[in-house]
Parts: sequence; structure tokens; C-alpha cells
Amino acid sequence: MEKHAENWDYLIVGQGIAGTLLAYFMLKSGLRICVIDKPHRAASSLKAAGIINPITGRRYAKSWLIETLIPFAKKTYKALEHDLGILIWNERNLLRALPTVQDENEWLRRSAFPDFAPWFAKEADLSGFEKILNPVRAWGETVGSAQVNFPALIAAFRDKLRQENALREEEFRFDRLKWRDEFPVYDGRKVKGVIFCEGARAVANPYFNYLPFVPTKGEYLEVKIPESNFPKMVKNGVTIVPMGEGSYWVGATSRFEYDDDLPTARQKEWLLSKLRKALAIPFEVIKHDAAIRPTVFGTRPFLGRHPEHAGLYIFNGLGTKGASLAPFFARHFTAHLLDDAPLMKEVDIARFADKYTGSTPPAR
Repeated sequence: MEKHAENWDYLIVGQGIAGTLLAYFMLKSGLRICVIDKPHRAASSLKAAGIINPITGRRYAKSWLIETLIPFAKKTYKALEHDLGILIWNERNLLRALPTVQDENEWLRRSAFPDFAPWFAKEADLSGFEKILNPVRAWGETVGSAQVNFPALIAAFRDKLRQENALREEEFRFDRLKWRDEFPVYDGRKVKGVIFCEGARAVANPYFNYLPFVPTKGEYLEVKIPESNFPKMVKNGVTIVPMGEGSYWVGATSRFEYDDDLPTARQKEWLLSKLRKALAIPFEVIKHDAAIRPTVFGTRPFLGRHPEHAGLYIFNGLGTKGASLAPFFARHFTAHLLDDAPLMKEVDIARFADKYTGSTPPAR
């Protein structure tokens, strides 16, 4: 164990988007942390498109807390761009296909609501897309949406953690977790708390597996579209997201039942069929891959302290909305740890207290 370890206040387990943003705010608040993380094949943060979209779903619902989340996310990611010297935040409107009369009517109905209207363009602007997209009955366009470069952010922040001697690139070992004076002890070092940001791996966490996680497997494509260079995102069967240098992320499938975390030929063909239907020009598949998302029952994140074991916490369950949720709730959780500020009841795991039936007492 490194010499500086005795000075840690908190351990953060996992460095996906949740662990990265939590580490960022905790360091800004003056807390001494160490992140324990060993990347694994199915980690979703490194494979996600990082989409922030204020209007989602088949009924064109307004995303929860979006008026607060988007401005805070932009401010946070722009600050990280400055600190890390990389591009992270990309403002991109989203063009959405409206293939039926019912779709168009619902879109128009929603756009007329005063609290929805700021997120809807008055008319969809397809300039530059005329020869790229196959025609559909109608299009809608959302404004205020964005794409966050997760892989660049996570890699750059990992380098920062290395430089600050605040990273252990290894698996967290539950058999090394003990207790002393009601505080967690890891590898013989007492800390104020251990915070689990493990993504979908939380289903195997012996302390938090009582929470209603419902991980989903998602598959996606990375493609080159040689005759295009469009800045907007497009949703028509699949979502097409510009990733720079002529590369586009195309996805994603969503399956609650799966045998492994590997990409499948069947889901690849489904993605290809949707992409062929959406695009009027050729494309080249560069990559096909899969990941397991930490989706949860009720779609609200999981934040809070373990009901029995002092010093154990969780920050997880961001699901498909991690790009917008992670900044605000990482700051929210940091304030809870630092100042004992109350957690929002919608995200506090205390709402699942009735599901906790007890666990094996910790080793001492």
C-alpha cells in the first residue's frame, strides 16, 4: 500500500462517468481521495455516445430536472475542458424522424406546452442533409441537446489521478474490507468512507445488491460515412451521433436478458437494417461492440449510505442519462458527504429501505 494512502478521506471504487465526476468534485472540495479501478470489457461509460437530450421517449417526454441538469452539465464539462486541455462538450441539435401522423401530431402537441417549447425548434432544419437522409413523413428538431466525449474525459482525468498519486489500477477486493471504530478499513488503512461507483457490476456487490438494478445490454456500431460531415445528431430507428473525423456512433440496442457481454450477429444486423433505412448514402462499419448499462428500477440514480454499515456509500444507476445526471448529482453527493446536506428523496437509497433484509456483519 502506498505511503500516501494513510491520508485518504474516501475511496472511490470505479472510474466510469460516475466515479470520474465524483472524484472531480471531491477533489475540488479539498477532500483526499483515491480511485480504485481496473477497466473491464463491458464498461458502458467508455462505449456510450454521451448524449444529452431534453426530449426523450416515444411520447416525447421532457427529461427529469432538465432545466437544472443541462446548464449545470455544460458549466461542469466546460470547466473540465479548461482544466484538462481537451474538448469534451459538443452542442448538437437532434433531428428526430416523425414517420406517422400520430407522431407528428404528438410532437406538435408537446411543443405547444410552455414548459416544453424552449427545447423544440420551431421547424426542423435539414440543410445539408438532403442527400444524406432518406425521406420520412416529417422531422422534428430539439435544441439544447449535446454530446459529451466520455472516452476523452475519462482518459484525461485518469492521467490526472495518476499524476496526483490518487489512482490504484486494480480490482477492489471485498475480502480486504474490514471495520475499525465503525470506520471502513481497506488494506489496513482506515478511511471515512468507501463509495461504490461500479456501474453494472453493482449487482455483484455484497453490500448493495439489494437495490433494484436492472442492467441492460446495449450494442452499437462505429461507422464512417465518407460523403457526410454533419454536426447534428439524427434519430430514425437508431441514433446517429457525430464523433469527429468522419466517425459516427450508431445505436443502440437494449436487452434485459442476455447470456454475456459480447456483441452478437443478430443485433448487428438489426442495427445495420435501421441504419440502411435511415441513410441514403453508403457507410463503412469500423466497429461493432456491446456494453452493460447500470440501468435501475424507476430510472432515478442510487445515492446514499448503506442502511447498516457505516462508511459504505453508493453513487450509481445513472443508466442512459449519465451525461446529464453525473455532474449535478456528483456535486450533490459531495455536498452531502462534506456538509451533511440532505439528499434529494428521489435519489436517496433510503427509499428502498424496505428491500434491505440485512447482510453478513463486516469483518473486524
